[in-house]
Amino acid sequence: MEILVRNLSKKFRQEFVIRDFNYRFHSGDSYALTGPNGSGKSTLLQLIAQFTLPNAGSVEMLGIDPESVYSQITYAAPYVELIEEYTLEEHLRILIKNNYLPASITLDFLEEFIDLQPGRTKLIKNYSSGMRQKIKLGFALLSERPVLLLDEPTTNFDEKAKEWFFDKLNNQREKLLIIASNEGREIDFCTESISISDFK
Repeated sequence: MEILVRNLSKKFRQEFVIRDFNYRFHSGDSYALTGPNGSGKSTLLQLIAQFTLPNAGSVEMLGIDPESVYSQITYAAPYVELIEEYTLEEHLRILIKNNYLPASITLDFLEEFIDLQPGRTKLIKNYSSGMRQKIKLGFALLSERPVLLLDEPTTNFDEKAKEWFFDKLNNQREKLLIIASNEGREIDFCTESISISDFK
């Protein structure tokens, strides 16, 4: 899998957040998008995912029908919300039905994977912010899609949860992985680092 980004620019009102970004991303490599808060990391990640449109330039997933791009991407971020009135099992059923997760994943397996004590009638809104983030990442890490995009994945995590995350992430090395982050450990995990400040 390759993603080719050409001359990508995005501005809000009259100010450029990203200007003339060019890059070729490959499966088997991992990339950290770095920069301080508000620098445009999340915006660039959303542009690469094609969740938002640029003012100029293009993002192409080579060899993939443009209509099928979304079926190749897994995306997780603290601001992407779960449905708070659903249980974990209800979320799992929806994600399997929509081919985001393999049908072979059971609730028992999911609970073990994310190290979650069984609480099968518990609504998502009743979990802590850290556990909701862990659930989102669990779904993302269990997806078999070849492109994995993560925005500040260890936000709201304690040290135990961070250890869980990096242990599971290490099994994703064959994917095309992009992490938007200013956290040292997340950046160091990646094979390449891209400073947003170079594209202003």
